[in-house]
Amino acid sequence: MAQTKSTGGTKKTSKTAPQKSTKIKNKTGSAKKTGTKKIAKKKSPGVLDEVKKTVLGIAILVSVCLTVAMLADIFLQAGRPVPPEPQSAPKTPPVAQPKAPGPEPPETKHPVTAEPKIISKAKGLKEKDHAPGKSSINKTPVSKEGSAIVYEVYDDVNPTPPKKVVPPKKVNFVPQIAIIIDDIGYNKKLAMGLFNVNKNITFAILPFSPFGTQLARSLSEKGAELMLHLPMEPTQYPKVNPGPGALLSSMSPDELLTQLRKDIHAVPGTVGVNNHMGSRLTADSDKMNQIFTVLKQNNLFFIDSRTSVESKGEQSARMFHLKFSHRDVFLDNFQNVEYISGQIKKLIKQANDHGSAIGIGHPHQATLDALKRELPKLKGKVRLVTASRLVEVPKS
Repeated sequence: MAQTKSTGGTKKTSKTAPQKSTKIKNKTGSAKKTGTKKIAKKKSPGVLDEVKKTVLGIAILVSVCLTVAMLADIFLQAGRPVPPEPQSAPKTPPVAQPKAPGPEPPETKHPVTAEPKIISKAKGLKEKDHAPGKSSINKTPVSKEGSAIVYEVYDDVNPTPPKKVVPPKKVNFVPQIAIIIDDIGYNKKLAMGLFNVNKNITFAILPFSPFGTQLARSLSEKGAELMLHLPMEPTQYPKVNPGPGALLSSMSPDELLTQLRKDIHAVPGTVGVNNHMGSRLTADSDKMNQIFTVLKQNNLFFIDSRTSVESKGEQSARMFHLKFSHRDVFLDNFQNVEYISGQIKKLIKQANDHGSAIGIGHPHQATLDALKRELPKLKGKVRLVTASRLVEVPKS
């Protein structure tokens, strides 16, 4: 019995002991596990959060960069077609191809580079017929020292109303002509050469041209009559720019008058004005009235180059009692000595019919050569006078 008990006790003891040790181990294990878990909860989530935040930040940054790059590319691609638009502008000239189907390439350059075969005051180009009443815009280098000048000429614009026929009052009556050379200021040699042909030639100087002020002083000292060749907005503006000092239809009255005064000041010794281009502005009655207020204040006459049949020049001159006249003949639309000589003869005929006539030419070698040849022949036919001699206040 004792053994059994002891055995049972031993069993009990053996059973009890393992239970206690197990409990201890469990407790210890659980304590250890609990400690480990607590450390994991404190450390592991923090590290993972930091890693997640870093990865997320990088992902956001990369996506932002990609988005910006895509947007930039979209805007750049959207902007790329814009530059070609000016190049597509020459598509309009081909409309004029039926008028002269032969020279298509030059016509394409006509409105932009102004280097067609039309020779309205253009140097060194070939003649080409063009439709009546149409304007030609030409850009021509006038000297190595100066930049190119753009000319606007309407070949078949006739003055309206026509000058009245002035019958000779005396048997020895001699009609008078005036010759104005426009666009002075880019070629000193040609300007002085033209003055040496005849001292009664009148010179119209472009304001702010490379040699305009210098030539104004030189020619004035020699006794030449000077005019301001006033840049004014053409119908082709802004494709065709009349140059520095231009008067534009978009200007306010104050802007217009301020610019006009600067232009007058830029040509010292000027006694009158004629328009450079101006097919749009001369047809604007309000603008012309504003211009004529300043001309009246400065005692300057106005000679209309007649680049538009709608010009209001004479109407404004009548209103302001300003001395006025207009161009009768363009002398050198084509740079050919024979052609220019024919235009001079046409000018003489106009003078014989109306008592006087005004011709406008430009500083080109062909013009100089033609004047050298024709002016000596004028004796006894007509008298060459300065432009100021052929202006008067228009009658009502």
